Amino acid sequence: MTRAERTLAEVLADVLRADRLSVDNHFFEELGADSLVMARFCARVRKRGDLPSVSMKDIYRHPTIRSLAAALADAAPKPVQPPVSVAMEAATSTSAREYILCAALQALCFLAYSYLTVVGVAEGYQWLVAEAEGIEKIVRLILFASAIFLIVCAVPIVVKWLLIGRWKPRQVRLWSLDYLRFWIVKTLIRSNPAPYLFVGSPLYGLYLRVLGAKVGPGVVILSRHIPVCTDLLTIGAGTVIRREASFLCYRAGAGRIEIGAVTLGRDVFVGERSVLDINTSMGDGAQLGHASALHSGQAVPAGQRWHGSPAVRADTEYLRVPPTP
Repeated sequence: MTRAERTLAEVLADVLRADRLSVDNHFFEELGADSLVMARFCARVRKRGDLPSVSMKDIYRHPTIRSLAAALADAAPKPVQPPVSVAMEAATSTSAREYILCAALQALCFLAYSYLTVVGVAEGYQWLVAEAEGIEKIVRLILFASAIFLIVCAVPIVVKWLLIGRWKPRQVRLWSLDYLRFWIVKTLIRSNPAPYLFVGSPLYGLYLRVLGAKVGPGVVILSRHIPVCTDLLTIGAGTVIRREASFLCYRAGAGRIEIGAVTLGRDVFVGERSVLDINTSMGDGAQLGHASALHSGQAVPAGQRWHGSPAVRADTEYLRVPPTP
């Protein structure tokens, strides 16, 4: 074992809180590390003056201590550099008047929706259930509850098509009237119980199709992060999206909401807690590892496996069970 291998192994063992580890252990497959753990490892290495700087790209290209040390053998140790200021994207200007007006309209929308809900439930109960007795009352109560559920599920769909129509790639300035429409639709979709109940079932794909998404047959979505700008979402047949994955088709920043497409081909695998930013895509049979992120503009070619944040090509097989032919 070389000095560099020994030092790197000591740093990694400290990060993993392990007594010892082999220089030939695979970081992800054998040691159970993820991108967050290895990011801490890279930060520890960069703080040492006796080791070359290590990036996440180096980690994915050389996923063992031995291969990493060999790749860094010719690199000279680099002193810790002060952080370099990055030019921030100019924020879209907004006014206090717009902010107050938008907040007031949001409050009015919330109060109006709550009022209509309470009045509708009370009047419906009096009309359909209150005067019935015995078994008839139980049957009517079940029918009434079912009707309420269907109405609550249908309202976000109807409002989305009335206020938005089809989502298109664009930027929405915060606190504007366009933002208010976006907020209303987003809030109704997120408060709708249907997608949370349908997660993992074919009904979830059907629900997204009704909202405008292009979802192929055999798609399994286990994530409870509900996409909002659904017209820009394309999911090919046989794709699997694991728990806590995020594919919202929008992002917020710099005083605006940016709306863009997320496109997944056939038999794609998206790992747990992964994030697909706007304007990202994955080709047929592509895989994105757990706790990874595709940044805006990234595209995973067909059949390739990527991991990390931002994701880079990796060799790990994340899909243990082959897709059904």
